[in-house]
Amino acid sequence: MIPESRNKTVAIALVSALAASALGYWGYSAHQKRELHKAVVALVTDTSARLRDALNIEAGLPPADPAATVRKLDEHAAAVDRNLTEIKRMDASRNLALADATDSYLLTVREILRYQASSHWFRLGLSESTQALRDHMRADDRSGSWVREAVRAKEQVNTDYRDYRLASGAFRTLLESFPADQAKIAPYVGASPLIDQNLVGTARERALEVSKQAAGEMEKIKQLDAYR
Repeated sequence: MIPESRNKTVAIALVSALAASALGYWGYSAHQKRELHKAVVALVTDTSARLRDALNIEAGLPPADPAATVRKLDEHAAAVDRNLTEIKRMDASRNLALADATDSYLLTVREILRYQASSHWFRLGLSESTQALRDHMRADDRSGSWVREAVRAKEQVNTDYRDYRLASGAFRTLLESFPADQAKIAPYVGASPLIDQNLVGTARERALEVSKQAAGEMEKIKQLDAYR
C-alpha cells in the first residue's frame, strides 16, 4: 500500500506542477498580449495625431510659410517612420493579425505624410520657377542669351510641375485608400485614435483644388511665347 500511495502522491504532484506551469505560461502569454496591445495603441495614437495635424494643414487656408510647412510634415513623417521601426522590433508572434494591421496602418500614414511634404515642396518650387520665367519674359531683349535663358527657365517650370503633379497625385491616391487601412486597425484600437473621414475627404478635395490651380497656371505658361 505504501508504494501505491507514494505513486499517487508523485502523480498528483506531477499533475499539479504541470498545471502550475501551464497557468504560468498562460499568464505570461496573456501579459505579453496586453503589453503588445498597449504598445500598439500608443504608436497608433501618436501616428494618428501627426496625420490629423497634417490633414488640418491641408484642409485649411494656404500656409503663410510653405517652407516651414514642409519641415513640419517631414518631421511628422520621420516620427511615424520611427514608430514603424518600433513595431517591427516587437515580438508580435502572440498576435500576428494585430501586428499586420498596425504595420499596414503606420506604413500608409508615413507614405501619406511623405507625399504630402513632397507635394508642398514641389508646389513651392513651381511657384518660384513660374515667377522666374514670367520675370524673364518681361525683361525680353531678344538677345541670344535671353532666348537660351528663356528655354532653360521653361524647362525648369516643366520639371517642377511634373514633380509636383506626381507627388500630389500619389498623396490623393493614398488618402483615397486610407479608410481601408483605418478600418483594418479600428477593431484593435477603438475609435478614439482614428481620423475623422470628413477631414480625410476635405484634405483630399483641397489637394485636388490646388492641383487644378497649378494646371491652370501651366496653361497660362504655355501662352508665353518664349521663342520669338
